[in-house]
Amino acid sequence: MASPNTPIERRGFSRFASAAFASATLPAWSAGSTARVLRVHSPQATRPWDYAANAPWDHTVEMTPDQPGKIKERYFDYINAETVAQMLDLGLRQLTGAPNATAAWKLLLPDFAPTHKITLKLNMNNASFNEAITTNRMDQSMPLVNAVLASLIDGLGARPAHITLLDASRWFHPVIMKARCRFPGVRWVDSKSPDRWDPSEAVAFTRDPPLPGGNFWMPRDYTGADHILNFCLMKSHGCGVTGAMKSHFGSIPSPKMLHEGMGTKSYIADLCATPSIRNKVRLNLVDATFANWFGPVWAPRPWKSFPQPSPNSLFLSRDPVALDTVMLDHLRDELKLQGPNAPAHVLDWVHGSTFLEYAMNHHGLGIHEARPYRRIDYRVLAL
Repeated sequence: MASPNTPIERRGFSRFASAAFASATLPAWSAGSTARVLRVHSPQATRPWDYAANAPWDHTVEMTPDQPGKIKERYFDYINAETVAQMLDLGLRQLTGAPNATAAWKLLLPDFAPTHKITLKLNMNNASFNEAITTNRMDQSMPLVNAVLASLIDGLGARPAHITLLDASRWFHPVIMKARCRFPGVRWVDSKSPDRWDPSEAVAFTRDPPLPGGNFWMPRDYTGADHILNFCLMKSHGCGVTGAMKSHFGSIPSPKMLHEGMGTKSYIADLCATPSIRNKVRLNLVDATFANWFGPVWAPRPWKSFPQPSPNSLFLSRDPVALDTVMLDHLRDELKLQGPNAPAHVLDWVHGSTFLEYAMNHHGLGIHEARPYRRIDYRVLAL
């Protein structure tokens, strides 16, 4: 098997992926099964962003009444949308072994029909909730979202009115998100949307019931969806990593009740075992064009463990546990290289997380293992 960090030739991997995708229909915990995680990278995914000039990495970057001029550059304006679309196309083809992205979607979205409802779960955890203010705190940005929408609508034939962009506990800024969307017919559901929760489906907590309790319902655009695509970010977090599984905290009404000790408790695994998440998420897609090893509420940081300061990567997997395992290992590698720059509490986060093991052993949600990987087939592809 190729080294996890060695790019492999695309044609040979396509044959591998085509055969492996069929076996991936087996439950992730079946004996002998594997979980495939891809990283697609290109140095052209972003233009060089002056991290030093934009420090500290937390500031307002749009005009406000008190500060009438733009203060700093916005990192998301340095993402090359065309390159990101090419990376997505390559990742979809190589993940499934399909000859093109449309065929890949047909494999990923079972029995797809244009009338199907597709929910794109975005991570907007750092949204300001103030139209006059935007910051460089890292959230999902539109280049990758537009690439997925174009592939679904122009390629697969999905109907814009049947596609929902959702973060049910946060907010979509009208300028940095909605105004940058190339498909005006899609639906937007966020914390300002009425009647967005479905009390008929809620998280069933197993080992660690939250105290105090709360309402942990699913969004109607989960329970009513035919397919869910989970957009994720690569950031360190109190649970270890803000990746595929923690992303769904934006899908429940009371996520703040679940933050204390979340890396060692059953909260994240229990949430992802909820039927609408477990049975409908078709793809976990990580936007790691920019990323943050320092913490969840800050702007991107420069990295030492990738060829460029920006990771310039997309990660794709059907297995959220394996995907978070790989990202957590990347974070550990980076923090080791950062040396004294790595805060002690972040080191505790990434080395004290056990929710992935619980997700595998108790819920059978996917594969978690230490390196060298044996059941996680991690491949790195260069565009």
